[in-house]
Amino acid sequence: MNGNRRVFLSLAALSLIFALIVTNWIPAKAQAEPTSFQNVHLSIYPEYDDPRLLVMLQGTVDGVNIPATVRFLVPSPAEMYSAGSIDAQGKYSGGPPRRKASSIPGWDEISYEVTTDTFRVEYYSNSIIGQVNKTISFDFYTLYPISGLSVEVQEPRNSSDFSVSLGNGTKTSDKGLVYNIYDYPSLDTAQPLHFDIAYTKSDPRPSLTIIGGASNKLPLIVGVVAGLCVLAVALWFYRSRPGRRKAPKRAGMPPGQA
Repeated sequence: MNGNRRVFLSLAALSLIFALIVTNWIPAKAQAEPTSFQNVHLSIYPEYDDPRLLVMLQGTVDGVNIPATVRFLVPSPAEMYSAGSIDAQGKYSGGPPRRKASSIPGWDEISYEVTTDTFRVEYYSNSIIGQVNKTISFDFYTLYPISGLSVEVQEPRNSSDFSVSLGNGTKTSDKGLVYNIYDYPSLDTAQPLHFDIAYTKSDPRPSLTIIGGASNKLPLIVGVVAGLCVLAVALWFYRSRPGRRKAPKRAGMPPGQA
């Protein structure tokens, strides 16, 4: 009886080992990768909604059927926020990407499957150096050739002396924030796009927090005005109530004896 049990356990263990070996030997079917990216928009937002640097990347894949695998390089300390797809209605879908160390020191490779032809990647990086006079040294790597790249660098609210080393771009503003725009017809995988950002900012709050703080003054102002109106109405009623009116003088009575 004990011998049969030992034989059964041995066979079960061998079967499990065989299954594990076969599973590891048969690789999962890999999705094809794009041959290039098109119409890529790279957004660089220092201290936007967080004290760190927010980096956002969106574009379309080319030369592959969907679904497909896409790969990106991000700084090793970066915190991933988004890695997914955008549909025709602008709806985002995605999840945590696969992540591993790349061959470039200080950079990780992330990968995931896009379910539409538009990808979206966002992450936060601790690359802002300095307390008041701040600098950012950053490289943008691409693992696929890019046709049509637009780089948008946003100036933090309440910052001054803002400069970017990407050359002559165009400036635009929206909702009180200034954007520096740089357009590139193409970008290959040979060299990263390097840029240095410098600015002065003593206010430690992110841009959105500063905007929120300014708008929060409005309810206070409205409350003060409303309070003054209520006080004025109450004072008018107090002054005009019947008990406050002077009694009429009686005919033939001297002043002070009415």
